Amino acid sequence: MSQVYNPESEVIARIERLELDARDIRRRVEHVRNPEDRRVMNRQLEEIKQEIIRLRFRLP
Repeated sequence: MSQVYNPESEVIARIERLELDARDIRRRVEHVRNPEDRRVMNRQLEEIKQEIIRLRFRLP
């Protein structure tokens, strides 16, 4: 019952988790009243987007 190590599946899973995080942050940004909080959340969202792009380049 051994599994073959597949680094691509780990990258894909990481991308999917980041996409879920990004969706959650986008929803929360819609309800934020404080401009500073909105700025921080938008920065987090941008960092997540950049990480997703970086990970997608690692895929064949």
